Amino acid sequence: MTYSTSLLHALVLLVFLFSCTTKEKFEEIDVTTAQQLLSEDENTLVLDVRTPAEYAEGHIEGAINIDISDDSFSDKVAELEKDKTYIVHCAANVENGRSAKSLKIMSDLGFEHLISMEGGFTAWQQEGQSSVRE
Repeated sequence: MTYSTSLLHALVLLVFLFSCTTKEKFEEIDVTTAQQLLSEDENTLVLDVRTPAEYAEGHIEGAINIDISDDSFSDKVAELEKDKTYIVHCAANVENGRSAKSLKIMSDLGFEHLISMEGGFTAWQQEGQSSVRE
């Protein structure tokens, strides 16, 4: 194998590895910033992607609940207004968790204004922010 062939194979491998490990990043904000944004901007909405049972136990007032584990999640999300800003959260917003999957789906559907809330609903509660129950 010649030097140029080896170099070409190495380049192809690097491109392949880079494309497989690149992950989409979304703006992340803390609970205080989320609360402030919600109180100041009527075009910012909360999307809670937890189960209906989790949502019923407590949620951010006015949050939209669409369960990421629902088979029709993509269809339901596609009905939302794409020109709004969505703060998306699940219980804890862990890496590769429910909110991350939701953000990726929403991005693929053409939503451009997506924000992840650090720590999810657990952080919201720990910060003493108000919530409602059904």
